[in-house]
Amino acid sequence: MDQYRENPKTIANIVELVNKSHISSIKSVVSSIIRIINDPNSTAKDLKDLIQIDPPLAAKVLMLVNSPYYSLPEKISDIMHAIILIGFDALKELTLNQKVCEVFMRDESFEGYSRITLWKHSVAVALFGKMVYRREFREKGENTYAAGLLHDIGIIVEDQFLQEHFSHILAKSVKERRNLSEAEQEILGYTHTEIGMAIIENWDFPQELALGIGYHHTPEKVFSPFGKLVSTLYVADYFCQENCIGYGDVPFRDGVSFEKCLNELDIKPHALDLIMKGVKQDLARMEDQGLL
Repeated sequence: MDQYRENPKTIANIVELVNKSHISSIKSVVSSIIRIINDPNSTAKDLKDLIQIDPPLAAKVLMLVNSPYYSLPEKISDIMHAIILIGFDALKELTLNQKVCEVFMRDESFEGYSRITLWKHSVAVALFGKMVYRREFREKGENTYAAGLLHDIGIIVEDQFLQEHFSHILAKSVKERRNLSEAEQEILGYTHTEIGMAIIENWDFPQELALGIGYHHTPEKVFSPFGKLVSTLYVADYFCQENCIGYGDVPFRDGVSFEKCLNELDIKPHALDLIMKGVKQDLARMEDQGLL
């Protein structure tokens, strides 16, 4: 631990604080969305029932379907109609985005970090991971998108509950040219990945999701059956940072681990460029729709 800081909170303390804060307000809805995503028998009605009891979420869905992007001849006010027009799969991702986004809203910039840029990076990682599963593995990868959105939730938690320490972490990372996790370990004695995994486990989300978040910087520590998602998340995180999309907490990346993950996943480098092109197109579309 860093010699000039004494950490006042354990990870268990932090999880307790999170569960008493506004961050925990996303728990029930996100959990329900993840269940719908993972259940092959889920229907548009399940999603409608979830959306309509969350007024801000319902408003966002109706705002989107009535936006110039869809150019509909008449205004839509029915959630089920909106689901049909937007598409069941697309709206599952939209609802997940909107709930997770709620914890990224307060925007304060410091040492190159801001919640907005972290959110953009998280969305990019989610999109990239999803595209890897669908294009390379021909699988839906049900938890990959959610893992991408939530993979850096531990950074948000440090930002909110360990503000003084977090400012020292950011400063140390920049001044000493270190990756964020190294500075976290020295100052706190643990990292944002450990915080994130503890929260997701406490919320009883799928184990695959917890491991993806907990080991997205150290995929070599996770083996089957969850190694595939963790390695995919590592590749997505690495490549999005390589392409300077949003906030990057790993400015000094491990190319050896990256190549090892690519080999294990049997992904060719040119495929990453094609996927990144699709990610950038989706990000631009989301910005046009007011979703970023």
